[in-house]
Amino acid sequence: MSIPPADLSYLRERLRELAAQVHDAWESSHRDPQDADDPRPTGDALLQLIDMLDHLQSEAQASGFGPAEINTLSEYGLQLLSELADTASRLDHPALAAEIEHMSFPYALWIARHGGEIRHLESVVNALAHFANQSDNPETMASLYCQCCEVLDATSPAAEEGSAGNPRHPWRLLLLNRAIVATRSHNPELMEPAFNAIVELLPNDAERFFAEGMEQMVAIDYPEHVRTVVRRYYLAHAVPRRLH
Repeated sequence: MSIPPADLSYLRERLRELAAQVHDAWESSHRDPQDADDPRPTGDALLQLIDMLDHLQSEAQASGFGPAEINTLSEYGLQLLSELADTASRLDHPALAAEIEHMSFPYALWIARHGGEIRHLESVVNALAHFANQSDNPETMASLYCQCCEVLDATSPAAEEGSAGNPRHPWRLLLLNRAIVATRSHNPELMEPAFNAIVELLPNDAERFFAEGMEQMVAIDYPEHVRTVVRRYYLAHAVPRRLH
């Protein structure tokens, strides 16, 4: 697995390619050229946004971005990515839609590394889940865990609203996915803070999460030191099942 770099030059070229593919799909669908679904404005807006971020980065390397400006641009970029992916989906190109959505993760990382705040997490979490499922290499998972932490640190408090009682809430899924990635890293130093976050921030999910974690320890040949950590959290925070 190779996670796309959080680099504007890469994002510009890759998004140019993906936007062109969406436009080709749109033209092949024999839509009216005046149709509001024409993806060209969205693709053009994305490229213009990347150019704007690149320009601001060049001007602000010493002082950094203004918080309000970078936050506005980050939100707009995620919105444009979602719109382009949605267009590809409506044109019956789900694989292309997924590729576009995957760019949300390196884009969010770039925003996080430049002092921005991430308000809309859904596409970012979907992209993270994709990359997490592409490899079982512990070193790759350790790197992905660190990137998860960067995204979480840059997440706006507004992104947490409405998470209580919503099992599909993106902020909740980000915390759970980070803990799964930490487990796959086989590194207790990453597992413990990720598990503690589940206990502290998602107490209603802790029992089920650690119970399912123990089931995975049985199903998959994890190293003993990983099993030890999961077992400890299971005994402390999950109700042991009784044999009948």
